[in-house]
Amino acid sequence: MSGQMVLRCTKTGRLFFSTAEATEHAEAFGKEYANFDEVGLDHKVWVAAETGRVCYTEADLQKMKVRDPDSKTWEEKTVAYLMEMQKKKDVAIARKEKFFSSVDQRKLELMISAKSLGKTRSAKALHFTREKGTIEAAEAWLEENQSLPDLDKLTDAFVEEALASLGDVEMPDAHADVDMTPIDDRKIGDPNPPEIKEKINQDLLKQVMEMGFSEVRAEKALYKTDNASLEYAVNWLAEHAEDADIDLPLLKPPPPAPVKPKMSKEEAEAKALELQKRLREKRAAEEKEKEKEKEAQRKESTKLMAEAQERAKEEDRRRAIEQQMREKEEHDRHRAELKERLRQDYIDRFGCEPPEEKEEECVKEKTSKEQLAFHLNKLKKTYKDSNAEGLKTCLNTLKIYIKNLHENPLEVKFKKLKLDNKAFQSRIVPYDGALDVLDVLGFEKKEDCLEQRKSTPDGFLCGQAIKFIDLMLGQI
Repeated sequence: MSGQMVLRCTKTGRLFFSTAEATEHAEAFGKEYANFDEVGLDHKVWVAAETGRVCYTEADLQKMKVRDPDSKTWEEKTVAYLMEMQKKKDVAIARKEKFFSSVDQRKLELMISAKSLGKTRSAKALHFTREKGTIEAAEAWLEENQSLPDLDKLTDAFVEEALASLGDVEMPDAHADVDMTPIDDRKIGDPNPPEIKEKINQDLLKQVMEMGFSEVRAEKALYKTDNASLEYAVNWLAEHAEDADIDLPLLKPPPPAPVKPKMSKEEAEAKALELQKRLREKRAAEEKEKEKEKEAQRKESTKLMAEAQERAKEEDRRRAIEQQMREKEEHDRHRAELKERLRQDYIDRFGCEPPEEKEEECVKEKTSKEQLAFHLNKLKKTYKDSNAEGLKTCLNTLKIYIKNLHENPLEVKFKKLKLDNKAFQSRIVPYDGALDVLDVLGFEKKEDCLEQRKSTPDGFLCGQAIKFIDLMLGQI
């Protein structure tokens, strides 16, 4: 213990038990916090009995008493005490890590990452099912013991028992590290150690004892006040008169740590600059990694948004088609009802069925599909024998118009057919029935074009028209 170096930050007074801790402190806070002094093991600190908080200076102690009301009892300790406490913590941590190392690391990693289970409960499950040696057995154990209150806690008692069951109770140098504090066998009436006595001012000791204080108390007071003066010693005795150990001798002080040369100002500045450089590089690397993650998240978000928009558009198209179908069915039903009323009207007036309508007039009362078939058949009957090539050209041109509309229902350019277009004038207009086909499909005449009257063309009707035309082309 005597060979360990303890550093104190000249800026904050905080203590560090290794150069690694001091370096981390300097990296975190900068150049002003990179200067350190070495302190002895008998350097005073104050520890809260309730919370374990540590104050390194009396000024910090007074501030902490105000800030932290939970820490009520502050005990004066030394650096040596803090080191012993830290060693005990390190040993406990090492034993817990040894327990984690005792289970199958590959299975432990799988349970943590793939199964999303906690490290402690996963290690416990693997430990208790080590004879079976499978993840399934470990998961079954967790299922049976999920109500255990300390399932996610790794207590010292459990670690001791677990390592004992593995036949490995002791760790190398574990007890040597933990039990470094000398046995306290002091008794009232024993003198103070020689190492204490030799530091006492004998003149002041005589004056204090003449005031009625015992030698042990007088020596303790002078030792604690660094032989400052008779007044300081008496005040200390007054403050500690009710202490339970006031008449016990002081413990033998630990040997002083070897004095090492301090860094020069130039060396300290160079060290601080080096630490700051490493810190900047580390932060830059972290920022770069964060930017990569943000960019990946942005791309994924954009992709998901585009997919959602496409699904929304498709849903809108589906709803529009369904609405058109409902409107068409309602129109056909209304038309049939009107026709039936007219027929009944005629019978009521003349006492007989009305005369049959001409085929051309009756076709308007049929469904759109039936009208489409009628006009295409009319084209076939009229021109199959007299102008077969012209009929093929007309049908192929109609197929192109309808196919463009069917495959691109939202494209404006396919919803208009220019009347002065040469191909339209030569391939469509001369053939009786071709314009009727376009009318059934929703094209109506405007000033200079035929324009689709529906916002979304009837995809079903377009598909039927293409099938009819293909069938007719195969028969010509």
